[in-house]
Amino acid sequence: MGLVNLEIMPRSETGKNANRRARAAGHIPAVLYGKERPSELISLDAHNFDVLMTHLSGRTALFSLEQAGKDDDITAMVREVQRNPVNDMVLHVDLMEIPRGEPVTLPIQIQVIGECPAVKNGEATVSLSLDMIEISVRPRDLPEFFEVDISELELHDKVFARDVKLEVGELVTDPDQLILNIKPQVVFVEEVEEAEGVEGAEDGEGASDQAEGDGEAKDGD
Repeated sequence: MGLVNLEIMPRSETGKNANRRARAAGHIPAVLYGKERPSELISLDAHNFDVLMTHLSGRTALFSLEQAGKDDDITAMVREVQRNPVNDMVLHVDLMEIPRGEPVTLPIQIQVIGECPAVKNGEATVSLSLDMIEISVRPRDLPEFFEVDISELELHDKVFARDVKLEVGELVTDPDQLILNIKPQVVFVEEVEEAEGVEGAEDGEGASDQAEGDGEAKDGD
């Protein structure tokens, strides 16, 4: 996947009023920090950031930060995104610098591909237990996702973290962590006919009792 370019702008004003003005102007207040970097106030273009996050669709990404007039080579990841709970608008973003060339531990999305025969014929379903695994990888080698092919799996088969083919990086997630399994399809059978049969039997029993009672009444007469 490589690095995703993200433009940043310097920011000097702080406080609620300043942040409101920034958002009204189409900017997102943000902060950049790192182990060897003091916190730096920055802002992001709201439209560009929304487009990037929509394109990533939950996938982990590292950003190459670009700032006009500076040649700094900064790699960072989104550490936190604060959103308005009502309209989901981004209120603030925390970016953490990743030291260039050093491995970083990040979660990578799992994508299930293929069609399991048992699922296709209705005998089973895919039960997903884990949709991401953590790996240690150099920033520029960061994969977009890992694929898990279920086309050759059979009923009751399971896939663990150790089964995922890593083209880059080293697995950090517990190798015995279950990712998915092929479970039997649960079929619910309605017992309507049986219930009707029981009801009919009860009606017959009542009619028999009534007939028996009528017979006794006649004998009494």
